[in-house]
Amino acid sequence: MEEESLRFWLIPMVCFVAVFIIFGASLDYRYNVMYPNAAIEKEELKTITCSEILEKQKIGKYWSSENARVGAEKAIACIPAPVEKSTGGNPYVVFCTPGGFAPNKIIDNSTHSFNHDTCVWDLK
Repeated sequence: MEEESLRFWLIPMVCFVAVFIIFGASLDYRYNVMYPNAAIEKEELKTITCSEILEKQKIGKYWSSENARVGAEKAIACIPAPVEKSTGGNPYVVFCTPGGFAPNKIIDNSTHSFNHDTCVWDLK
């Protein structure tokens, strides 16, 4: 009976020791590797150039979630705003589709009117 009791407690004790070792190793990694590297990376993010931050953002490997948020904000600030290009044409003609949808709105002035079916300005 005594031998069976020892076998019964052997598996839980081995599991407890294994979990304790894994927990200790994870804490050691967090406090001795992760937190110091995150602090160093946070200081580097303050002086990093736009090209470097964009490269780092592509990789997406940061030591902490706060550093990832700061890096994303700096990357957004580095991306130039898109320049809107104008075709220089008349807005009624630019968005017109011949034979397609034609609005019921009549567009004209004192000398010309716009034909939505052909997308052409005609004389009155």
